[in-house]
Amino acid sequence: MRSKLTSVAMGLMLMGLTSSASAADGDPPASPEVTAAMQSYRDHYQLAGVIGIIADRTGKVHYKNLLGYADVEAKKPIREDNVFWIASMTKMFAGASIMMLVDEGKVSLDDPVTKFIPQLGKWMVVEEKDASHTLLKAPARPVTIRHVLSHTSGLAGMSELQQVTGADSTPLKARAISSVTGPLQWQPGDKYAYGNQGMNVAARIVEIVSGTPYEEFLQKRFFDPLGMTETTFWPSEAQIARLAGAYGPNKAKNGFARGTVGFLTKPWSDRVHRFPEAGGGLFSTTHDIFRYGLLLANDGELDGKRYLSHAAMDELRKEQTGKTKVNYSLGYHLRNGMFGHDGAYGTDLSVNPKTGMVAIFMVQCTGGDQWAARDLFLKTATQVFPK
Repeated sequence: MRSKLTSVAMGLMLMGLTSSASAADGDPPASPEVTAAMQSYRDHYQLAGVIGIIADRTGKVHYKNLLGYADVEAKKPIREDNVFWIASMTKMFAGASIMMLVDEGKVSLDDPVTKFIPQLGKWMVVEEKDASHTLLKAPARPVTIRHVLSHTSGLAGMSELQQVTGADSTPLKARAISSVTGPLQWQPGDKYAYGNQGMNVAARIVEIVSGTPYEEFLQKRFFDPLGMTETTFWPSEAQIARLAGAYGPNKAKNGFARGTVGFLTKPWSDRVHRFPEAGGGLFSTTHDIFRYGLLLANDGELDGKRYLSHAAMDELRKEQTGKTKVNYSLGYHLRNGMFGHDGAYGTDLSVNPKTGMVAIFMVQCTGGDQWAARDLFLKTATQVFPK
């Protein structure tokens, strides 16, 4: 029987995520194994700062590691109130939003997207292509909501409009309709290719079906009720001041080189000229990601409120890529018995539905070493998580 988050467990969670007291005073201890696993990455200037949380579905934090710096130049240690660009972790909310509408009987995963966006009936598929010509033909089957959420639609990673104007410089409506200029790179369902365009089409469907702007849907259905007070497409100046620096090794490999979030348009707080990027636009904190992780670990329920049905959660936990057999669901990675998602700079939420482990890895790494570090963290977390 799955455990519900009690008020006692909530107290433990808040203590574990906000207290600056020592472990002797009740703060969760650091895992020596996680510290050791990350040491080489820190020594070789691959990861400037790391937050690692290993908790269970009741909200109890068993281990909490804060290693290194959020700001190397200013020697500011990484802190739990640091803000992170969570990038592709944003995709989790597109999948969950659609499943919420499925629960309400308003959409089906196998609905053609043209049911909601008729203009996409003009999609064509690349049949042949070389340097001198491209031959297009009509799709053999409709592109469905399941296809766009599982990266099997045939859509390229970004729309041509996004490639010209920027990832977040046009409304979801324009981005979704502009995808017809693509064209589809293969027949729907035939191949898997990771990208953001399908998530933006899904988010536009959420807007159409709910009659609510996508950002408001997320705010009202997820962020506000879950207490995710710092998760946003538009971080304030105060939040940006707490943004963990993005670093990788310098060319000489003897220090850090600072990077930036080039994927999004500055200023990030601009709500007039920037729009939600459903594939990778959110910023968040360790606390907020933990809250969402607890929702996933408790089968779609938290604090006595059910957000997603058991059937909906089953869909999010299982492979959805058809004959391609890629370990991916509907905006969720599937990895070693866990599900969740990672982001471009290495942030990761992974939940084991059998053991109840919630593992959170928060970094901002630009050097390409984040995936191996993340994998080692998850391996270590699984080993030290109480059986």
